[in-house]
Amino acid sequence: MVNLLFDYDGTLHDSLAIYAPAVLAAYDDLASRGLAVGAPPDRETIRRWIGMTPSEMWEQFQAQLSSQEKQAGGAYIGRRMQELVEEGRARLYPGVPQVLDALKKLGVGMLLLSNCPVSYLRAHTACFGLERWFDGLYCGEEFQYLPKYEILPLLKKRWPGEFLVIGDRNQDMEMARKNQVSAVGCTYGYGSPEELSGADWLAGTPEEVLYFVREFLGTNQVLEHI
Repeated sequence: MVNLLFDYDGTLHDSLAIYAPAVLAAYDDLASRGLAVGAPPDRETIRRWIGMTPSEMWEQFQAQLSSQEKQAGGAYIGRRMQELVEEGRARLYPGVPQVLDALKKLGVGMLLLSNCPVSYLRAHTACFGLERWFDGLYCGEEFQYLPKYEILPLLKKRWPGEFLVIGDRNQDMEMARKNQVSAVGCTYGYGSPEELSGADWLAGTPEEVLYFVREFLGTNQVLEHI
């Protein structure tokens, strides 16, 4: 059995549309209470934070805050993003629903792992009906925001078989590399070319993800008969 392990933000979901305004709203809230340092981040800076764990993001955003203030700020961002999802401003990348439909028909395991809170994943599952495609939906909060490479061995215990990681950030490539599994890097997402340099395949569109998954499955089928 082959299991496809997808990242979410930057791989399936074009999250900048809801993440950027939520971060800026959090900055304004902190500034109004005299807690913010520096100018508000620009859109490109915010873009680079997508896919990071909360601790990584806050270290770059407002590192001077206490742990309690960062936790409260993260909750503020989460609430605002959830409001934007409920307002209909969340978007999957064009072609993603069709690609997921096609992948589901291949008979592979379909899993999703995102560095996000439980409430965030639940909101998106309700918005897009993610459960129609995925056999397992997992978020970082369920695993106390462990690095993704430490979460994959736990998922392997639940889902026997070979894995293929599909994501757009260094955390996804690191997860694949440290667990000795193959990876598709999504160049249409938020990661830099350097982050994806360790990928086995580079997909410029969601449709290319489907192509490379089929190639991976074909290779495996050949190996199984040797």
